[in-house]
Amino acid sequence: MSPATELQIRDAEMHDAPPESGREEGPRPSESAERAFWLWFGFWGQLLVLALLAVIGAFAASGAERPGDYACGMILSLAAIALAFLRLKQQLDGGSPDLVHLLLVEDMWNLAVIVPLFAVIGLAGLFIAHAWESGAMHAAGLALFIVSGVIIFLDLKHVFDRLEARGRC
Repeated sequence: MSPATELQIRDAEMHDAPPESGREEGPRPSESAERAFWLWFGFWGQLLVLALLAVIGAFAASGAERPGDYACGMILSLAAIALAFLRLKQQLDGGSPDLVHLLLVEDMWNLAVIVPLFAVIGLAGLFIAHAWESGAMHAAGLALFIVSGVIIFLDLKHVFDRLEARGRC
């Protein structure tokens, strides 16, 4: 099978259409074009926001005045860059365009690992916030606690929604 044929089949599978045998396909309905635009815009919008966060983190690290400000800025910058690369890899691998499959677990075994892990991370955030009474590290510790709690609850909801949809709950 030629590479062009493989690409046509893969493209047809991604767009839920039967593979064509070399003939040009007609214009798509406006609904699918609009959906494709918003998927494209959403993907690049996410990368733009992550790039902005990376730059904000770099500026925060370069203007560090108190202990911990440099580390907080660098962690924000590096985390935004890492998430952007993960998102780009998911897009290029032909994965799902939403963030749900990138960030949330789908079964009880993974949930049993994720919940204690993020509980410990959230508690570490509280200890960090307590150690610094004000400033960037205090805010970063509180943000770490809040984000960890949100991730735990979203993972719980996602797993139980999937189990309910299968009729196992």
